[in-house]
Amino acid sequence: MSTETKPATEPMSVEELRAQTRLLADELPGTLRRITLRAGGISVDVEWENAPAYAPVAAPVAPVAAAPAAPAPAAAAPATPDAPVQDAPPAALVTVTAPLVGTFYQASSPGSEPFVKVGDIVESGAQLAIIEAMKLLNSITAEVRGRVHAVHPQDGEVVEYAQPLFDLVPVD
Repeated sequence: MSTETKPATEPMSVEELRAQTRLLADELPGTLRRITLRAGGISVDVEWENAPAYAPVAAPVAPVAAAPAAPAPAAAAPATPDAPVQDAPPAALVTVTAPLVGTFYQASSPGSEPFVKVGDIVESGAQLAIIEAMKLLNSITAEVRGRVHAVHPQDGEVVEYAQPLFDLVPVD
């Protein structure tokens, strides 16, 4: 792909970011699930349909031409008595998503234990995390009783509306 890019000193418009993102999306393999654009600070988040976890891809302020890249195949981990076997995610996964844009926190204060960890069993309504938005703390709770299968964002990371936060495997 041959595209012209602006020097790093010139700000990029939202339309230019949209055009660059569309070119990138057309060249990448796989089915896209979501693309999120941000004008302030210029970044692009891309999520594929069959991706194992939310993996943000940030574009630099001055975009460069991207070569198509195939996703790396996941190597099967050898089963040993000391290491847990990582299998495919269960079909009945319940994904807890961000109800708003803000900063994701796994604990009530810095240095405290996280509300939940991967492998924990949580009850419906149990607090999983906090999202801080405009100096307000918003509780993120479990929608079902289940085992925490995955925590997607890092502590202190800014999350977007509807971004996957946790995967829960329902349990009886």
